[in-house]
Amino acid sequence: MIACIQNRHALCFTVTVNTARGDKRAPSTSRSGVKNVITCDCSHGYYDVWSINGPTLLDPITSTFFAIGATNSTPLDSTVKFHPYPRKTDKNAKSKVNELTLTSAPPKSSCGIRHSSPAIVFSTGGYTGNFYHQFNDGLLPLYITINSLTLDQDVILVVTNWSDWWAKKYADLLHQFTRHPIVNMDNQTRTHCFPSAIVGLMTHGPLVVDPRLLPRNKTLLDFHALLQNTYGPRGNYLSTSGKSKGARPQLVLVNRKNGVGREILNLKEVLKAIKEVGFKAIVFEPKRNASVRETYRLLHGSHAMLAVHGAAMTHLLFLRVGTVVGEIVPIGTDWPAKTFYEKPARVLGLEYMKYKIEVNESSLAEKYRVNDLVLKNPSAFVNGNYTKAMVYMKTQNVKLDIVRFRAYLKEAFVKAQRFMDKEG
Repeated sequence: MIACIQNRHALCFTVTVNTARGDKRAPSTSRSGVKNVITCDCSHGYYDVWSINGPTLLDPITSTFFAIGATNSTPLDSTVKFHPYPRKTDKNAKSKVNELTLTSAPPKSSCGIRHSSPAIVFSTGGYTGNFYHQFNDGLLPLYITINSLTLDQDVILVVTNWSDWWAKKYADLLHQFTRHPIVNMDNQTRTHCFPSAIVGLMTHGPLVVDPRLLPRNKTLLDFHALLQNTYGPRGNYLSTSGKSKGARPQLVLVNRKNGVGREILNLKEVLKAIKEVGFKAIVFEPKRNASVRETYRLLHGSHAMLAVHGAAMTHLLFLRVGTVVGEIVPIGTDWPAKTFYEKPARVLGLEYMKYKIEVNESSLAEKYRVNDLVLKNPSAFVNGNYTKAMVYMKTQNVKLDIVRFRAYLKEAFVKAQRFMDKEG
């Protein structure tokens, strides 16, 4: 059954029916009083979100959610199979996400554990090992989904593809979303019952919170404030800079040192130039098990952040309004740099500064001739082919022109100094 309800979100509701022979067909829509117990917001390009609008039983052994609130007017054995991850057209991401089943067929088990709050069900599989995707595919969509609900709605988080490191790393932030223990679907043996369930998460785009799509007009600044409330220092920042005599603006260089591309080959020269311009330089190399609170305090207390385009740029979410954020943009990464980081940085009120490298600063210049399409016209070379885009993302390193980069640093220093004098 497919029906659209015109409301603020223009939701499209879909139910697939399995017959005894295993066929999938839509039931007649001429029946009066048919109740859509299992519904879907399927009208978006990035995500689908399914809902069970009534009492729900989770059988964790079969990863099945039963709509036990189904009535005689509900189509029999309505069943949906779904990967709860907000990249619905990305087959690679979905291949790393457990498939869940939603059905209005009667469960074979009774309730083992009863909950008084609705469930929000999502996966920490997909690309969650990557810092950008931890926020863009998980934490930010969770924030958006919860804020799309009724004011102050109490929820229980139910997670599949559970990762202990993820749960430990973001425990403080997750407790901002729910006061209940998080249910790890993957290690449960008893059934759970909820008043209702939302399966999947909503997203508005790359590090975007669109106030037009939320009842309370939240923006990325509100998520930024939530991070401040969660991780903000109660005492002094880790920065030793400030308004003291002789203080220097503190710049954090987020360094890529993983052998998978976009590494600064002349790092020592770059650090020397940063210091000579007047910054106090700190090199930060992200690690998956690093304390979010300590990382937040380091960046939040600094006056500038610099990184080559990549997931580490997501740390801009930890910066104070007015902080200078510099992005070194390798060849062929202009669009993702602008979309994933420049736009969010400007929404957050950061002083975004791009350093676009020239051909002679790219390691690709050693592999390709100057007139090769790889160097001359990256957009034409890639032409929508993800594999070709990896030439720029995985095999390219940078060796910055120190003379040219120094001029960039001087401009950044003036802005960082002004920010430090104002904010400390």
